[in-house]
Amino acid sequence: MPLRAVFFDAGNTLLYPRVDELARELTAAGYPATVDDFHAVERVAKGKLDAWLWPQLGSAPPQADRFYWMEYLHALLDRLKVPLDQHGTMTTEIVERFRDIQFWSRVFPDTEPALQSLEAAGYFLGVISNSIGTIAEQLDRAGLAGYFRFILDSAVVGVEKPDPAIFHMALDKAGVSAGEAIFIGDTYATDVGGARQAGIRGLLIDRFGCYNDGAVDCRRLRTLGELAEAVREF
Repeated sequence: MPLRAVFFDAGNTLLYPRVDELARELTAAGYPATVDDFHAVERVAKGKLDAWLWPQLGSAPPQADRFYWMEYLHALLDRLKVPLDQHGTMTTEIVERFRDIQFWSRVFPDTEPALQSLEAAGYFLGVISNSIGTIAEQLDRAGLAGYFRFILDSAVVGVEKPDPAIFHMALDKAGVSAGEAIFIGDTYATDVGGARQAGIRGLLIDRFGCYNDGAVDCRRLRTLGELAEAVREF
């Protein structure tokens, strides 16, 4: 069955947080932090999410994103050795930064050429994102929204990955069958696992080596520059 549609996650797939800025802010506040610290806690949080979520796929556990971010914040505060009595304050400040639309503004240079190539080849492009109702605006600010025929934001449509319902919405909007679509995301259980429940093949974008242990059974991309070759294989 020929491939007709390519769907994308948004956060940590198309748009990335300015963790370099946050690292400088935390360092200035007395908690020395580097970009590598954020990548390290991302690896920890994804590992815990995958271990928790994979056995539950099919029962559509709610708030997978909430689980991930709780583990992420816990790992970050622990790594930075934030005193227990400061956890509440620091958590609030970090959460506010991650909710800021301007914070998610890093776009890697391989992203737009990859989208241009897919668009020129005639593929139907869409976004499926667990977000807070702002992802369409974020993509627009980054100059990427125009590549997509639809943008599904979980806060807007009322269902989040890995529930297959949000993937079925995407298939309906694209007018394609599950076998004619692929989905690219950065989290194995939520993105690849969720897509599989809907019958869609999934790929991982893994820029920071969260899945270097080889424990995933799907195509893993280190950059979106590798996407064209992966699409040809599909």
